[in-house]
Amino acid sequence: TCDSVAARMGEVMQEVGGDGFLFSMPNVNRRTLAEIEDGLVPALQDRGLVRKAYEHKQFRENLLAY
Repeated sequence: TCDSVAARMGEVMQEVGGDGFLFSMPNVNRRTLAEIEDGLVPALQDRGLVRKAYEHKQFRENLLAY
């Protein structure tokens, strides 16, 4: 489930540190992206692992602020 994946991602971050994940998938399609966007991202947000809003207008500023 999205919740179990988010929980495991949080555990990994606590174990190894870091500032994010890089997803590499050979067959990305709209359904895959929708599942991540609609399921995994909210589960990560609930755990405080992903931002819910951005404080700056510029993409670069948001990258540097995290």
